[in-house]
Amino acid sequence: MWRAFSQAHAELATPLLRADETQLRRELLFCLLGGYGITFELSCSALEVLEEIDIFTDVHDDELLCERLMRLLSEPRFTPPRKDGTLRRYRFPQRKADLICRARRWLLDAGSLTAHLAARISEHDRRSWLVGCPGLGPKSASWLLRNTGWAKDLAILDVHVMRAMTAAGFLVDERRPGCYEQIERQFLVWCEQLDAAPAVFDLFLWEWQRGTLRPIDVVVAP
Repeated sequence: MWRAFSQAHAELATPLLRADETQLRRELLFCLLGGYGITFELSCSALEVLEEIDIFTDVHDDELLCERLMRLLSEPRFTPPRKDGTLRRYRFPQRKADLICRARRWLLDAGSLTAHLAARISEHDRRSWLVGCPGLGPKSASWLLRNTGWAKDLAILDVHVMRAMTAAGFLVDERRPGCYEQIERQFLVWCEQLDAAPAVFDLFLWEWQRGTLRPIDVVVAP
């Protein structure tokens, strides 16, 4: 089943060109907005609001920017709306505002994301450098690199992917994941067995577990 589904899904995938500095910074902000049980949709909504501020520039006062971010994230202005139609506040606005400001300072000190990534040939080296940014772990760093075309053989091991790995017998218990790179190696073994590109397959698993695939996306040939 997994082989047929992943191969069908692969036909829909479009190879990504390497993103430029502007796109990398936008993806970085998106990654910083995730985590702590925050949904993909809520992060997308917050990204639309915050990217208008042009956070990763040196024109802002750190303290004033942090206060502004906290105020924006505290306001009921984010989608998807609640069942009663009201808009949502963001979760943990103070923590997120502080995290984004610390990541901004890290980036301003580092300079160009593009230059740093281009100087590292190995995808794992790029990820190891990125996790030095406040708020980025291996999963979010892998997400950033994969979604911007700077990696193709790293796994984005979120709960949806690990749940599928557990069901397929490649992970004993997703609640105690252990070492990220160890689980990633198991995932890559699974991909090799299925002859599936990692960048396509874990995207497929993520969408499949979330129930967002249309029937046409997962048709299995007779």
